[in-house]
Amino acid sequence: MTDQAKGPVTDRITVLLADDHALVRRGFRRLLEDDDELAVVGEASNGEEAIALAASLAPHVIVMDCAMPGTSGLAAIKVILEQRPSARILMLSMHSEETLVRQAMASGARGYVLKNSAGEELIEAIQTVLRGMAFFSPAVARIFQDGVARLQDARKTTDRYESLTDRERQIYQLLAEGNSNKDIANRLNLSLHTVETHRWRIMEKMDLHGTAELVLSAVRRGLVT
Repeated sequence: MTDQAKGPVTDRITVLLADDHALVRRGFRRLLEDDDELAVVGEASNGEEAIALAASLAPHVIVMDCAMPGTSGLAAIKVILEQRPSARILMLSMHSEETLVRQAMASGARGYVLKNSAGEELIEAIQTVLRGMAFFSPAVARIFQDGVARLQDARKTTDRYESLTDRERQIYQLLAEGNSNKDIANRLNLSLHTVETHRWRIMEKMDLHGTAELVLSAVRRGLVT
């Protein structure tokens, strides 16, 4: 289960590698041990082994594959941190979905590195989390930036929506569903001029510039699908 590194490791950053593929572990081990400051002190092929080795070896940094048989990397992180809250754990994965990244960070990972872009990036990630900072592969960081932008857009839309009157919200919904001004006037027993006035106020309050933007804003709010 454990393959100890040769030579003294007291002055080096100790690393535990956890991945269910032996060839992947071997490749990352060679990469890390080419750096004189790093020493791989153990390898685990599943979550259970990672938990046991993390307890017995107390490495500076644990590099953990996200998906392993049995106890997954996500589940192992929680157990390790319960036993040793100061552990620094890097998630290693082939996948960059925002949901998975957020799950890893919520579980306690200090960083997220993509396998297909690891290389020297992994060394930088280990050094970064050891200093108490977070590290994300550039592709993962972009996902977070896009997510923040979407959240900000949603918040802006929500704030503007709150400024609408009940009648304006009713007409906003009907417009988003594809009804024409005339259709809405007939349905709500309003004059066409009144509907057009409400539409103009809705567009101004919501900072919208056409029907397409209005529909998109309603989709983001979940009002239409």
